[in-house]
Amino acid sequence: MEKKIKYIFILSGLIFIFTGLYFVFSSLNIFGISAKILWVSGTEYQHGEKGSVIIRVVDVYGNPVHANYCNITIFYPDGSVFVNDEQMTRRTNPPSTFVYDFVTTFDVIGNYHAFVKCEALLPGNRPIILYADKAFHVSQTLSAINDTMSATIRILT
Repeated sequence: MEKKIKYIFILSGLIFIFTGLYFVFSSLNIFGISAKILWVSGTEYQHGEKGSVIIRVVDVYGNPVHANYCNITIFYPDGSVFVNDEQMTRRTNPPSTFVYDFVTTFDVIGNYHAFVKCEALLPGNRPIILYADKAFHVSQTLSAINDTMSATIRILT
């Protein structure tokens, strides 16, 4: 009976140790088996200007990770939807890059909220859904400077 208790105690200890190691390694991404969205863009725009949201899907070391798709939703400063769950365009260079081109509005200035959702494939073709968000700004000041610089000045004599 004493031998049985000893084996149960040793087995319980081993299970505890391996479970702890699993959680430590998986939470620290020591083996690089996770993915994230890396933002390449983020800028200031004037009203009516062409803009782009550019992201890359990478592992914890910055290496490209294959993504099946990436979609984007952009919200106006008041939280209403400007772009609703549109598919981003895949670029081959650099690898795992996705782009969404848009034109800013002429009448709404402020901070726009860009929200991206991607489905990436981890080793063994295990899909994982990734989310990331970032803001960009449409500025009245930039628009006013541009309008002033493009104005024609006439001197009447």
